[in-house]
Amino acid sequence: MILSWLEKFAEKLSLCGAWVSAFLLVYMVCHILVEIFSHSFRQFNYSLDEFVGYAVGAMTFLSLGHTFQKKALIRVNILTNSIKGLTSQIVEVLCIVFTFFIISFFARYVWRSLTRNFERGTVSPTLTETPIWMVETVFFIGLTIFLFQMLVTALVVILRKPEES
Repeated sequence: MILSWLEKFAEKLSLCGAWVSAFLLVYMVCHILVEIFSHSFRQFNYSLDEFVGYAVGAMTFLSLGHTFQKKALIRVNILTNSIKGLTSQIVEVLCIVFTFFIISFFARYVWRSLTRNFERGTVSPTLTETPIWMVETVFFIGLTIFLFQMLVTALVVILRKPEES
């Protein structure tokens, strides 16, 4: 019962990240179109490349949980397609655990950078002077969603019955 609730919660959380990513894609298209239109009148907004870059990064991190949940991430299936049952579950859990620790290390680094930049009030070296901690917060949220999705997936794989060979 708790496991099914966790699965649904992780799915909704990951879907929320995917929806924000989709919104960011629409934002980027609109920002680029406005920039193209404003260039026609010799009006220049010098923030396009900066904000589109932030949006691409945010989209990448926020969509990781959903793509993992839907099994849409690139995987090497040579090994996993040839094994079945308990062995398949063990390999899958080991892969998830390995990835979890790598992403945890990265998330820890992002968290440390985020807090340091917040305390120092670090801003981007551009005309907009965007606070860097805001951008890193979105990245950290995406990594946290991904980590939670991996944790729930590992629990599901561990607690389900192995498939017959």
